[in-house]
Amino acid sequence: MPFRVKGYDQITEDVLARITGVEASEAFKYEGGRAAYRLTNAPVTKIIKISGISRRREKEFSSTKDCRLSGNSVEWVAGGESPDEGTTFTVTYRYARPGGLTDTSTGSVLRTLVEGISREIEFLYEQLDAAYRAGFLETATGEALDMTVSLLGITRRPPRPSSGRVTFGRSSEPEKIEVAGEVHLYDGSESYEMKNVLVKEINKVEGISGGQATVFTPSEYGLSGRRLTWRSGGRKPDPRTVFKIDYTAFQQIRIPKNTKVSTVSTTPEDAKVFLTTEDGVLLPAEGGRWECDVSVVCTVPGKKGNVPAGAITIMPQPVVGVEYVINKGDISNGSEAETDEELRERARHALEFAAKATPSSLDSALKSVKGVNSILIDEMPGGVPGIVRVVVDGGDESEIRRVIDETRAAGIRVEFLRPKIVHIDVSMTVIIEAPSDPGRILRDVEASVRGYIASLKIAEDVLYSKIIASCLAVDGVWDVRELKLAAYRTGEPLLSRGENIRIETDERAIPRNVSVTFGVREKYE
Repeated sequence: MPFRVKGYDQITEDVLARITGVEASEAFKYEGGRAAYRLTNAPVTKIIKISGISRRREKEFSSTKDCRLSGNSVEWVAGGESPDEGTTFTVTYRYARPGGLTDTSTGSVLRTLVEGISREIEFLYEQLDAAYRAGFLETATGEALDMTVSLLGITRRPPRPSSGRVTFGRSSEPEKIEVAGEVHLYDGSESYEMKNVLVKEINKVEGISGGQATVFTPSEYGLSGRRLTWRSGGRKPDPRTVFKIDYTAFQQIRIPKNTKVSTVSTTPEDAKVFLTTEDGVLLPAEGGRWECDVSVVCTVPGKKGNVPAGAITIMPQPVVGVEYVINKGDISNGSEAETDEELRERARHALEFAAKATPSSLDSALKSVKGVNSILIDEMPGGVPGIVRVVVDGGDESEIRRVIDETRAAGIRVEFLRPKIVHIDVSMTVIIEAPSDPGRILRDVEASVRGYIASLKIAEDVLYSKIIASCLAVDGVWDVRELKLAAYRTGEPLLSRGENIRIETDERAIPRNVSVTFGVREKYE
């Protein structure tokens, strides 16, 4: 029998009934000329129910409209319904024990005490109900659900911090250092690596050649990266002798692991902070710049760490020699902890996972792989039996393949694919209410559009209406005009449309360029 919860009112009435008296039922023969029927037990405190036959049908009479309690008697009210002449009616009532407590009116000492106790009993019922529900997959929540599904060997996926890459750089060459007399032993090798990584030029090489002290000419050696290479046909040092190199090198600017970078914010607590997860060194790049791409991870897990391209520009503790930092691409792969419903869904498939052989078991197993964002399973692609195609976004490839091999049924071949990326470009004009802070509105619109597209899973279409809705959700936006969407698939020309963009079963959309301009709402609009 399922557990039943009692409410405060029911508890109060039940407790008062137990204290003040007991229930009794008496039957009477209805006589039309008789107005009152005296009850045996006294004093009567409450009429609970009066039932009988009226107009040849069973009926429960009203204790206020049809009859009333008068002292210890039941009186039928003129104008109300009454039993048929000569039939029997039954009165169920509550009466007080002799010498017991009888005053249950609002504000009485008895009721006040009972009401306080009833509140505590109601709270106890709620706790018992919560404990009862915590033992079932469909009703358990939070930690109780975690404990329930742990019996199946399932654990809740924790929130995942967003991660990506940022670029550290400077617009000019680093300072130069002069290295004199770096010693190397000639052992017949063609090239020798210098100690400094960033060698600019070799100034002088001297050693012993033919038994005599020799200064070698630039035509007899070359520089390749950080290695000195002896040219064929030229002089070389004598075997097992040392030679010295004078050279100019650039000062090495290192980006240490755990370097902190963040977004811009007027309040420190709103800034999104990231830490580098590896060391890096600035190297020559295009346009005379020196740059280094380094992987970063947000210090706070969840979607709140997702940022659009260009949002990370601050170094709270600047690195010496570094002039700027920026994320050139979106960092939008942060995810929240698995919800109760998602965890329940995986638990429902636990037995299927154990039994294997079903697409749902593959889906459940792959969702348990760390870093997996979305999955699409295609049974019998092309109508070929015995083949299942799975398209998985995120997660370690080797771990995914291991899970597939452990889960697939015997005789079933599983094809594992990564989704093809479809880059989405968006351009639009938003009409704003007033030009008080258009910069903020444009940034929020861009972030909202990028967030919608980045949230799409495998095979989910880019919907024109959803982009408009994401723009209108931004405070200050009145209308959206001249919205254009463009999709670019690798190896194919740019496809531009003013409607929904269809994403195939093996594809996933990601945002690329989002261009937003604005106009101000005219008064007549």
